[in-house]
Amino acid sequence: MPTINASKYGYMISSASGTGAFATVRGASSATGTVINQSSSNNQFTVGANLGFSSKGDSATLRRTWWAFDVTSYQSGFTITDLQLQFDPTTNTSTNFPIIVIKSTAQGNADTNLTQADWNNFDTGTTYTTTSTNNYWPDTNSVSTLDLNSTAIAAFSTGYLKVCIQWVFDYNGIGSLTNFNGQAVVNYGYTPRIVFTAVASGWSGGDINTVAANTDNKINTIGFSNIEAVNTVSS
Repeated sequence: MPTINASKYGYMISSASGTGAFATVRGASSATGTVINQSSSNNQFTVGANLGFSSKGDSATLRRTWWAFDVTSYQSGFTITDLQLQFDPTTNTSTNFPIIVIKSTAQGNADTNLTQADWNNFDTGTTYTTTSTNNYWPDTNSVSTLDLNSTAIAAFSTGYLKVCIQWVFDYNGIGSLTNFNGQAVVNYGYTPRIVFTAVASGWSGGDINTVAANTDNKINTIGFSNIEAVNTVSS
């Protein structure tokens, strides 16, 4: 399966305090805190929420993540299926921490670093995963994947797949506000990437990586061992 590493990836933090702090930080046009681009560090709290509500006042801190992929090599001439994000989480992730992946409008053509002004640069109307509140970030110390939907696959036609990952209640809002502290954690020593199946247009033999399973091991009488590529797609 083809693999494409994120060319730009990062996250940022924003906070607010006082009445309506959660709504304020969600709707802000710019972040108030740190912006991290292309980290290579482990145990990065890359998506998260810390909410506090008391008679002394409210406080809210959110973390959002953006990953951008240059897919121009597969922009046309291919049928794309089985698209997944692949990354390295850790068990420092909160148990059952729900996330959502949506379309990002930051990071240019997958070539621009994040700034604080990108805090709200995403499209809430274009979701790349389920909006369910039980779509959890993996709580494990091994490389993991998240399935992306057909809407994400359609983004290949633009040449760039750009995603924003959020706590699902940051995306949805919260009906009943309560104190909360949770996070999704990533080891950025392993660059986030996408993996997928790509079949060249006009080729009906299936995934080029598994085509050797055909019964006669030939294409138009030519043995597979003598074929380097089909429509520029190699095995």
